[in-house]
Amino acid sequence: MVEVFYYDYVTIKPWTYFLTASRFGLTYVGLKGDKSVSPIFSFYPHRMLVHDPKKLAPYIEQLKEYFAGTRKKFDVPIDISEFGTEFQRKTLQVVQNLPYGFTASYGDIATSLPNATSARAVAHAVALNPVLIFIPDHRVILSNNQVGTYRLGQKEKVRLIDLEKSHMHGNF
Repeated sequence: MVEVFYYDYVTIKPWTYFLTASRFGLTYVGLKGDKSVSPIFSFYPHRMLVHDPKKLAPYIEQLKEYFAGTRKKFDVPIDISEFGTEFQRKTLQVVQNLPYGFTASYGDIATSLPNATSARAVAHAVALNPVLIFIPDHRVILSNNQVGTYRLGQKEKVRLIDLEKSHMHGNF
């Protein structure tokens, strides 16, 4: 049986985001039509996509609120149960709890995980994050305070970090 993922798009300048969700929660955030970097099927092969704006509406609303600076924490369900390895999922759970407007290094994440063998293993897990922004891997930077790479590009990572810093004194 092929699992169904529901999807929709939302344009928040300068991008049009592509979001998918299982019946349990958000599974993927990427860019519409982006074939160059990790399309959804590289994360989740053999899924059937069904366009359903109603099912994706809560996720899209929270993403819009995030970019407007009125949302500091997402509270919609996220489903990465079928993603990656157990270590990768645990790494992303730690990343998901990084506070809004703050950054941590890959090494910081590694030291918070009981079985992390290296910052490099953590960096690999973070790079594979299928749920951008909702699992805020843009908040994970290099130990020398350089931003490092990001699936949507280094400029976008800097933009997200700066966006959060500019809204730090709002309501939480």
